[in-house]
Amino acid sequence: MTVLQSSHMQLSPGERAWLPWFGRTGKLAMGWSCWLNRSVYAEVEQTFEGIAETRVRLLQDWAASQWQQLEELAAGLGHDLQPDAGLLQSWLKRMPDLSELFLVNAEGHVTASTFAPRLSARDLPAEALARGLCAPLLHGPYRDPQTLVIGPSSSRFHDAVTLMFYQPIRIGQRTLGCLCGRVPNDVLGDLIQREAGHIYRESGDNYLFMVDSRLDPSIQAGTALSRSRFEDATFTHGENLKQGVHTAFGTVRVQQHTELELRFTDPATGQLHPGVRETIHKGSNLFVCYPGYSDYRHIPVIGKGVTFQLPGSPDRWGMMCEADLEEVYRRRSISFALMRTYLLTLVSVTAAGFLLQRHSGLPENALYLLQTLLLGAGALCFRHFGPGRLAARLQEMTTLVRTIAEGEGNLRQRLDSSRMRHDETGDMGRWINSFIDNLDGTVGRVIDASHHMHRTNDQMLERSSQASQTSGQVAEAVHAMLVLVEEQLGEINQASMTASEMKQAMDEVVARAHQRFESVRLGARSIRDVVERSAGSVQSLDSQMTQIEEIVGLIADITNQTNLLALNAAIEAARAGDHGRGFAVVAGEVRNLAQRTASAAEDIRNRVEGLKGATRQAVDFMEDGVRNVDSGLRLTEEASSENLHLHRTVERMFEIIKQLNQRSLEYGQTIRGVNQASSEMGQSVDVLRNSAERVRHTANQLQQLVAQFNVSPRTSENSAA
Repeated sequence: MTVLQSSHMQLSPGERAWLPWFGRTGKLAMGWSCWLNRSVYAEVEQTFEGIAETRVRLLQDWAASQWQQLEELAAGLGHDLQPDAGLLQSWLKRMPDLSELFLVNAEGHVTASTFAPRLSARDLPAEALARGLCAPLLHGPYRDPQTLVIGPSSSRFHDAVTLMFYQPIRIGQRTLGCLCGRVPNDVLGDLIQREAGHIYRESGDNYLFMVDSRLDPSIQAGTALSRSRFEDATFTHGENLKQGVHTAFGTVRVQQHTELELRFTDPATGQLHPGVRETIHKGSNLFVCYPGYSDYRHIPVIGKGVTFQLPGSPDRWGMMCEADLEEVYRRRSISFALMRTYLLTLVSVTAAGFLLQRHSGLPENALYLLQTLLLGAGALCFRHFGPGRLAARLQEMTTLVRTIAEGEGNLRQRLDSSRMRHDETGDMGRWINSFIDNLDGTVGRVIDASHHMHRTNDQMLERSSQASQTSGQVAEAVHAMLVLVEEQLGEINQASMTASEMKQAMDEVVARAHQRFESVRLGARSIRDVVERSAGSVQSLDSQMTQIEEIVGLIADITNQTNLLALNAAIEAARAGDHGRGFAVVAGEVRNLAQRTASAAEDIRNRVEGLKGATRQAVDFMEDGVRNVDSGLRLTEEASSENLHLHRTVERMFEIIKQLNQRSLEYGQTIRGVNQASSEMGQSVDVLRNSAERVRHTANQLQQLVAQFNVSPRTSENSAA
């Protein structure tokens, strides 16, 4: 036996026994219907599981698709926050669910928008903008009067409730601003409702509610985030949420829209109704059994609840996929209906035969004949009201499927849901309608995609043609450049060879000059040494002259003393008379000798003084010569150093010429590679053009194929037109 997930729902005793006894949704009617259909509990669970899973995947795929396109556009914008207005408009046509595409800078000022009146506006929520500048952010739903002013996108419903996509635009580590996409929130309602595909048309409602609001903590858990089907009078037997849905515990009403106004509570308790409560508590919930649970209209419902998170949104949402208990289990099996028709026919024929036999008074043969006719009439009635009607309903479905299968492709047609019975044929009819509706939407999107692909392919062909022309021009320019570079390489190679010869000749000149300099330097050093030795000898002679002067001075002193002694001796001889006459002669001679000696010493001193003066001049001259030799050596060394510096400069120049030659060879190789790449690019462009031609043929075939289908009008196409 299948274990039902519904058994795990935590309902209080009061919530399990809350139905009244009588009425269309009372205990008697609902208990009988659920007991008759107890065998389909597992199937109903699978139905609601599939509905919820499909809707969640649809929402997440939709959000991921919006992010992908916004990211692509943001990457193409680069650092341009004021692009051509036509660029945003063209992207808005590719994203039909958006009512506005715009750019804001880091301060929140609108720099470009598909809705011109919003240029330079600064009306985005500060906290959302701050988060959106840091990372992709999906903000909402929230109320924005601008959404109401701008108008609807792809939904026929429209109000001020908004979803806003923030895609940051970065250059390196710097954030320039945000690319923002405005989506009227009713688009989400259309995604999860898919009216033509509703299995439970009278009561089925798929709606979103808040589970954990992180961006705006003021939004309570259980608050509606999407439009309810019961906001309009179509689905609730004349009552709607704007005029008020009446219950025994009060009227449930919204002022402007379901989103953010309605909180899904049970009017009887004021608390969250059990489906929403258990979904928030457990993360998911499923209950399809008797007696159902009370929703915000205080009507018994069953369904599936899930929680999920959309890409880029910090909030966690919940979704309930519900239907009224009465509508789900209103069905009666075909076997039950056929058996009932058969029993009614059999009872009617038997009663008629009994009455004829008791009260007609006809002969026995006539009675047999009449009873036979009654059996035939009963069989005809059973056939008409039983299998006949069943066959007619099946034939209607077969005709619809055959019409689509035979290739007419009219996906607008549906089975009339008002004529569907509450049995297996009705279930099949509703699923057929749901399948066709899903196929209608899918083929419609394929048709849109084929149109976009055809336009894109035409643009690609045009760009390929332009690229081919440009590639040819580039190839010609590169070839001309290659010719010039080859000529330049020849000239640079010749200059390099000439520079090498010049370097070799200069090396030889520098070597010879270095040898001569060494010879001159050695000769100058020899002369300096000789002069220094001569100066030393002269200075030694000058020293000896000084000693001679000292000796001459001593002689002069002795001569003076001798002269004085001779004079004294002459005086003493004169006193002696004749006895001292001879001594006087000697004294006179001594005196004469002393005078001659003094005269000779004076002459020697004068000559020595002259010789010393000449010696000093010779020494000074020799010192000047040494200094001149030293100065000449320094000048020679400086000239040699300048020659060495010049030689090094010339060597660097030759190195530069060598590097220039090497770089020129490398540039030549690069230009040859560019020439080859240009040729390959031309071949690639030709391949791309041929591929584009093949894609164009394929796109034409695809358009011929999709042209066979006649799909429902799409709001996006109207808005795009």
